[in-house]
Amino acid sequence: MNINKNTLFVIDFDVDINHLIKGERQIKRENITVLQSGLLLSPFDDLMRSIIIAVYKHNIDEIVVVGSPKENRLKSSFWTRHDKEWEGKFQEKAQSLNYLFENCKPEFHENNLSEWFEGGATPGDGVRNTVSVISQHPLIPADIKITEITAP
Repeated sequence: MNINKNTLFVIDFDVDINHLIKGERQIKRENITVLQSGLLLSPFDDLMRSIIIAVYKHNIDEIVVVGSPKENRLKSSFWTRHDKEWEGKFQEKAQSLNYLFENCKPEFHENNLSEWFEGGATPGDGVRNTVSVISQHPLIPADIKITEITAP
């Protein structure tokens, strides 16, 4: 990274931003803008709007999408750990939600409630999808460098 470039970090919730920025000694703190949120699902969701505003407001030269190495393991283990507990309490709600997942395309990209909790197929899917959505968005200038990294 260039020391004089304005950089936007789009990071997942469980990434420690202080640890991440300390590792980036090549850039000045005043050139960093951070959006700590979940990863992008749609080219027109709230996070994408925030990214576009940040790009123009802070004259961003580079966007770095930072994913957590344990992004999917946590979601998957959360669902598995609570599956039996939720089975009785939320059976009726789960059936309704699964119906929506199966029959309301393209609003729901997953096939059922379990897939929604688990996220993408591999830990990097969310990060790759976010990079793809940002780089293909018509309101993001073509000269902005977009990269992906996994937090330590």
